[in-house]
Amino acid sequence: PNLKSQNPIYILEDGSVFLIPHEWFARYKSLVTMAKTNKTSLQIRTNQFALLENILPKNEAKLEQKTIKYSTSNNLKATLRPYQISGIQWLLDHHYNKLGACLADDMGLGKTLQTIAVLTFVKEQMQPIENKDALDLFSILETKPQPLNALIVAPSSLIFNWENELKKFAPFLKVASYSGRDRQSIKKKLLEYDVIITSYTIVLKDIEFLKSLLFSYIILDESQYIKNKSSKIFSAINQLTVHHKITLSGTPIENSLDDLWSQMQFINPNLLGNYSFFKDNFKIPIEKKCDEDVIVNLKKLINPYILRRTKEQVAKDLPELTEQVFYSEMQPEQLKLYDQEKSAARNHLLDLKQQKNKINVLNVLLKLRQIANHPVLIDIKNHSSGKFTDVVEYLETLLKAKQKILVFSSFVKHLELYTTWCQENNYNYSLLTGSVIGDDKEKVITNFQNNPENQLFFISLKAGGVGLNLTAANYIVILDPWWNPFTEKQAIARAHRIGQEKQVHVMRFIAKNSIEEKIISLQKNKKDLSDSIIQESEIPASIIENLSYLLE
Repeated sequence: PNLKSQNPIYILEDGSVFLIPHEWFARYKSLVTMAKTNKTSLQIRTNQFALLENILPKNEAKLEQKTIKYSTSNNLKATLRPYQISGIQWLLDHHYNKLGACLADDMGLGKTLQTIAVLTFVKEQMQPIENKDALDLFSILETKPQPLNALIVAPSSLIFNWENELKKFAPFLKVASYSGRDRQSIKKKLLEYDVIITSYTIVLKDIEFLKSLLFSYIILDESQYIKNKSSKIFSAINQLTVHHKITLSGTPIENSLDDLWSQMQFINPNLLGNYSFFKDNFKIPIEKKCDEDVIVNLKKLINPYILRRTKEQVAKDLPELTEQVFYSEMQPEQLKLYDQEKSAARNHLLDLKQQKNKINVLNVLLKLRQIANHPVLIDIKNHSSGKFTDVVEYLETLLKAKQKILVFSSFVKHLELYTTWCQENNYNYSLLTGSVIGDDKEKVITNFQNNPENQLFFISLKAGGVGLNLTAANYIVILDPWWNPFTEKQAIARAHRIGQEKQVHVMRFIAKNSIEEKIISLQKNKKDLSDSIIQESEIPASIIENLSYLLE
């Protein structure tokens, strides 16, 4: 009590006075600030164990931890890098000690894969349960795998990416997407799945149902979505019942310390006290007074629960080139327009014996690709594009991080949508198309390579796919897939080449449920997909065979 009240005079049992040393107040300040006190003791929460550092002897200040050493199995279809194995073990340590965790690695370091690896490992450790459906008086006791019941909450635009990554890396997990109107059909069977993927929007809509369920895990992707403590989504998320919690975010603090409190409150309730306590003891002293001691104390409290590695820190563990695919949802009107054009293309398929009709189908394929990018490419002005929104959001993130980016597209008109966006937002950029030649071309390239204020270079695949050295960039965005995968490889080689000192990251944007998905699939399965498709004079048999597939 004396330490908390800053009273140095302590009356001993015999009536004599003990003068508390001044340094004790400084040493124990963080502990007495957070602890509950009574006449004889101090009590702190388990998740506040870091407060005991520098107070108790080292062998007494450690939390008695339970853990199981992580080991990979054939159920995880991925080769993990050392820093990822370290991250997985860190998450598992928190799991077995019933502590929440925030994985805050830099973008592109594999937060999704590390999370999937944790879920895979935890699932493997679970004991089977009795199969009550198979029991009768004469039957042998049967067992069945126990479902994991992990809930992943992500922005709507990332749901399909989670589905795709889970299918790719952990096909043995039983996964359900609880989204859209179709979600009602799996409500009753939701807890039969190992992993349930949903969006923040759906959690808000269905909170009365979801809060009645018990989940083993809740994983928040892009957890800054709950940063506003007064928001409905923050309230809804905190009503869910769960054993273990993980948040994933490259930016746990976007605007103020409030963001941090909200996310810590979710993964480890009251670690930082209630908001009023946090504001008085952390937020105001740090943001208003820049109190170094308070900053140290805050870091001491949160460091056990936030793991952040930057690309620079783990560069030796990273591959030279990382490639990702982002699946964008088409906007409703965009999707309607796309389906109309696809139906028209199917009608052409009925009369493929005539060469001119084959050309017509190719023209429709071109039109479908354009609509998948943005309806404005076929001169329809009043429609929006899901991909455009996702690309802009991604570019803004990279621009804030001062990264240099190459942006490739097959369509000059598509690139011009983004250069217009740059002009509207006062971003410097370069543009290289077939109309830029000679000295002008060299000036454009030099400006991008040497001007730190110019972070964006928009390039048409035909004009800039070969012969350029653009090692100033280490991020590459491919806006639309090309029939020939080698053309894309040549474009990537503009930055991923001798002289490049940084890791190169490639992001492909694909419109979900569109011809673009089919092209990606054909790229993988048919490396020799003919270049003659762009000549429109002769259609090889391999394309004829795949037209029906492209128009499914």
